[in-house]
This record gives sequence, C-alpha cells and structure tokens, in this order.
Amino acid sequence: MDKDKLMFRVTEYTIKNEKIKTPVRIAQISDLHEKSFGRKNRILFETVEGLRPDLVAITGDMIYHSHTKHPNRAYIENVAAWAGGRAFPSFFVTGNHERMWADYTKAIFTENGVTVLDGRHVSFTAGGTALNIGGVDDPTIDAHSAGRLCFPQDGRFNLLLAHDPLPFRGGYDRTGADLVLCGHTHGGQIRLPGGKALISPGSHTLFPQYSDGLYTSGRAAMIISMGLGVSVIPFRLFAPSEVLLIHLVPSA
Repeated sequence: MDKDKLMFRVTEYTIKNEKIKTPVRIAQISDLHEKSFGRKNRILFETVEGLRPDLVAITGDMIYHSHTKHPNRAYIENVAAWAGGRAFPSFFVTGNHERMWADYTKAIFTENGVTVLDGRHVSFTAGGTALNIGGVDDPTIDAHSAGRLCFPQDGRFNLLLAHDPLPFRGGYDRTGADLVLCGHTHGGQIRLPGGKALISPGSHTLFPQYSDGLYTSGRAAMIISMGLGVSVIPFRLFAPSEVLLIHLVPSA
C-alpha cells in the first residue's frame, strides 16, 4: 500500500474570497483514463475520503481512448458508484475522451447519484457558505456549452467545473465564475527538470499556454489539475499524478 500511495500526490490550494463565510473543502479528481490505484481504485478512494471534502469535482476523461469500440463500463461504474455513495456530494463534467460516448458516460454517473453538469448550475450549501456550482461539456462535445452558462450574481460563490482550460480567458471568465477547476493537460505529462511543461497530450503543442497550477483573469481564478492517468504517451516524466484539495476560505 505504501508503494501505491507514492503513485500520486495531494496538492493543496487556498482561495480567499469575500463570498466565503465558512471554509469549504473541495477534492478534485481528473483525467483518470481508466488508471487504477489499488484494487478497484481503493487507495485513491480512501485518500479522497481522508481529505474530508465537502464536495468532490470530477473533471472529465474517465475513458482511456476516445475511439474505443466500447467504453470500460465496469471501470466507470466503479468510480461513479463510489462518488455517488459517499456522504459528500459529487459533480461530473465530460472531457474530450468522452466525446464519442458522452451520453453513455453521463448516464452512468447520473444513475449512481452523481450530479452531471452540462451547461447548467445548481445551488449548494456547505456550512455557512452558499455556492452555485456549474459545469460545461468539453468543447469537442458541445462547443457552445460555456457560452450558454451564466452564473447569477446573487452573493453566492460561483464555482465552474470544466475539462479544457484553454477557453478560460474570453470564455469561462465571462460566465461570472469566481473559480474554475480544470484538467486535460496532465501537467504537460512530460516536463523539463524544474517543472516547465514541455508538451501536453491535450493540446499537442510544445510549451503549452496552460499546464497546471493557478491562473487569473479579472476576478476569476482557474486551477488546473495535473490529473491521474496518461493518454497518447504511456508514461509521465517529472509530472506526478495528483489529486487536488482546494480550500475556500473567507477573505478576512
């Protein structure tokens, strides 16, 4: 088990905002690509549960290869059943690898009690903090999903779940979101020693504009997870797999 625990890390971020009345803990899982940590992902699940999140955000790419003849239903259902059966609520948005199987994948999560967000938002309260949680389909599934989403400016903290970080400026930042959580990049998957992303399987470009970490645009912030699995290139180099724990705290 100790060896398996070293296969991914937990990375923490803190976001301060005047809309946050009491602290909120968000765990983010992204880009699993059918990778398992322990039998039936037991070590991953236990790690996330141990973070004591108020909610879990699953930001796409459950499927390993988008052009598979048939998705690994048992794998997807195992994750969905875990996410939908815990004390904390879970929310899911699609990634580009779900593009051939978007309705299929969303149905599995919905059937297991996970809230699927595809161009809409829902209200959620954690302790004394009220949030609007919205989500968009990946642009390869619905190029206009982000354009249709408009958060109310009702004093609630607006959290947006998306897969691809590229539409952040001029897209996600116009929805009224206070914070956007994304994945897709795998942190570059191959990075230079010292941390700079060399290439990203998601963008297929050298030195991608977005790789991982925190970005801002006006009043909106975006955090990109390096994700957990791999695609295209069957390994990671200086780009460790990770689960994110985001702390929303009062600005005061």
